[in-house]
Amino acid sequence: MPSLWISRLTKTFGTLRAVDDFSLEIASGTVHSLVGENGAGKSTVVKCVYGLYSPTAGKFKIDNKILTIKTPRDAMKYGIGMVHQHFMLVPSLPVYKNVVLGDEPTTRGLIFNHHGAIEAVRHLSAQYGLNIDPLAPVHSLPVGIQQRVEILKLLYRKAEILIFDEPTAVLSPREIEGLFSIIREFRKAGKTIIFIAHNLNEVLAVSDVITVMRKGKHIATLPRSEATSEELASLMVGRSVHIPVLEETPSRELKPFLEMTRLTVSGDRGKDVVKNLTLTVHRGEIVGIAGITGNGQSELEEAISGLRFVKEGQLLMGKRDITHLPPLKRRKLGLAYIPEDRIKTGLAPLASLKDNALLGYQYKPPFLKRNFFQNFRSIREFALHLMERYNIMAASENIQAGTLSGGNMQRLVMARELEQQPDFLLVSQPTRGVDIGGISFIHDRLLSLRRAGKAILMISADLDEILSLSDRIAVMNRGEIVAVLPRKEASRNLVGRLMLEGSFVRGKEASS
Repeated sequence: MPSLWISRLTKTFGTLRAVDDFSLEIASGTVHSLVGENGAGKSTVVKCVYGLYSPTAGKFKIDNKILTIKTPRDAMKYGIGMVHQHFMLVPSLPVYKNVVLGDEPTTRGLIFNHHGAIEAVRHLSAQYGLNIDPLAPVHSLPVGIQQRVEILKLLYRKAEILIFDEPTAVLSPREIEGLFSIIREFRKAGKTIIFIAHNLNEVLAVSDVITVMRKGKHIATLPRSEATSEELASLMVGRSVHIPVLEETPSRELKPFLEMTRLTVSGDRGKDVVKNLTLTVHRGEIVGIAGITGNGQSELEEAISGLRFVKEGQLLMGKRDITHLPPLKRRKLGLAYIPEDRIKTGLAPLASLKDNALLGYQYKPPFLKRNFFQNFRSIREFALHLMERYNIMAASENIQAGTLSGGNMQRLVMARELEQQPDFLLVSQPTRGVDIGGISFIHDRLLSLRRAGKAILMISADLDEILSLSDRIAVMNRGEIVAVLPRKEASRNLVGRLMLEGSFVRGKEASS
């Protein structure tokens, strides 16, 4: 099996040196993780290896043979494949057609051999324990299974070096465990894995070797046996990292601010996906919504923000009925919104960082002059202020927002919303794809809002995040709130079981 050498790799984008004279050897048959802050250069390295970027300088070798990689097709010829964070699948096609697309088996070199393709996919799925029906349409599959289809595409093309770039960012905790089992099977089979993730507990759980990057440079490479999350975090940011801690909920009576009463919301196909939901968020508290992805959280988020119609029920914010108000009017009443999908909903990717910094607030002074023309100087100064205060790493305020790393996109959305000093913050997946330093920063900001008496509703697939930040935890299952637990009563085991099995679990655990 091949060993991969990366020799003195440099990649620049204009004046930005994203990767700086980076060298690394990745041994065959190992899981080698790359960690670092957002913008440290991890994804740029693997995109160069896979042929998505052309290096400014440097070489790649497999077993001392110099590689010529200009495109992903070149990389695949050398047995290098990549599972992308955002899947490249055709939803309307069945699994087997997605897997063989572009490399279809044929009969006599002319006719697509459907049976051969189905059997090849079925064999690979069974060999590595992927458990995928080759005939299932991709659009019907949950996210975790769609990711396995992406993995099958690489196995079908005989990839021996598999790159996973933030593969856990879209997965539930259960799906993450399933992915790790698959990666361990690959390692047993002698395949080489390059793994990128921000969650250090995940990195420690799956890695053999861990390399730390900072500002495009190689900082350290450690065997898993010598690595701790504290040491890795310190190496990543160049200092010790403070983890904010939730203070006890104040004993004083809290005032209700967001009140949801018997809400019913339909999904994209007309079926009710949020059912008869009642929940209150008070000033000065964080209510966390836990649940396996796909149980109505996204639709609830959109209904509260005004992006989705409320079929039945009522939404009150500060005693004002906002059930059918448009998003802009909700913002004017004090709602700030950090969406689950920062690219599609939170940002205009083709617009500049500067323009995105005031998206949704462009009507406010000082961004708008009395003659209704934009105040470009104030807009620029505001963008630069956000970049400095929230440590948004970008070459300038004029770059396209879509070119930022995932974590810096999240910082930009967070910065824009929090700078408005909202009375109510709706935040979904606040630290998805964010590095350890960014997580600490974001958690600290959320707790600061709480201390200032603001109401916060947080939706997160990260159970540790829910347990560490929430005053109360509402568990969603099949579109319903099946339990609301005070922080002191919420254990990882209980919340996890409620997510999977529903409300009867709580009584069962109490009696056992």
